[in-house]
Amino acid sequence: MNERIDIKNVIVMLKRNIWWILAIIAITVASMFIYLNYIVTPIYQKSTQILVNQAENNQTNSIEAQTVQADLQLVNTYSTIISSPRILTKVQGELKGKYNLQELTEMISVKNTTNSQIIDINVNYLDAKTATDIVNVVTQVFTQEISEIMKISNVTILSEAQFFGNEKPVKPQKALLLVLAFFSGILLAVCFIFVKLLFERRFVSTEELEEYLGISVLGEVSVFQNGTLF
Repeated sequence: MNERIDIKNVIVMLKRNIWWILAIIAITVASMFIYLNYIVTPIYQKSTQILVNQAENNQTNSIEAQTVQADLQLVNTYSTIISSPRILTKVQGELKGKYNLQELTEMISVKNTTNSQIIDINVNYLDAKTATDIVNVVTQVFTQEISEIMKISNVTILSEAQFFGNEKPVKPQKALLLVLAFFSGILLAVCFIFVKLLFERRFVSTEELEEYLGISVLGEVSVFQNGTLF
C-alpha cells in the first residue's frame, strides 16, 4: 500500500506495466497515422512572385536610390491592395463566381521580405491544380488593375505558379505530427502509471511492508507456477 510515491516504486511500476506503456504509445501513434492519412483533408499551396519597380530611365539606364526607396514603401500598400474587395471581385468574376469573397480572402495570403521589392502571393486550397489557377488569376488581375488604381505601371510578374501533378501538401505536416503523437503517447503512459500508482493498494516490497506496519519480515513464502506454496 502506497502512502507516498518514490523512485523505486515508480521504477517497479514501470517494469510491471511495460506492455501497457507500449500499447498506449502504439495506440496514440496509430490514431494519429489514421487521422493524417484517412480523415484530415490535405491543403496544397501555390505561389507567384511580383516585383515592384519603376521603369528604367532611358537616359541613364539606372534606378536611383530614391526610386528604390519609394518602391519599398509601396510594397506594403500593394500587399493590402491584393486582398482588397476591388481585386477579389475581379478575381471572382474571372473564376465564374465559383468562390465568394470570404472564401477567396481565406485562401489568399500575401507576404514580403523586409526591405525587398518582391511580393509573394500564396493560395492554399484542397486541390493543387485549382490553387495554381486561382493564384495565377489573382496575380494577373492585380497587375492589370494596379496601373489604374495607382496611375503608374511598376509591377512585373517574376514567376507564375505551375502545376506538376506530384505536389505535396503543406498541411498537415505528417512527420512533425507523428513525432508529437509519439511523445504524447509517452506522456499519457507516464500519467497512467502515476495514477495507477496513486491507487495501488498492494505492498510491492518487504521494505514497504516493514515501514508501513512497523514490523520485521522474517521470511517470504514463494508460490510455484502450479499454485503450490513453498
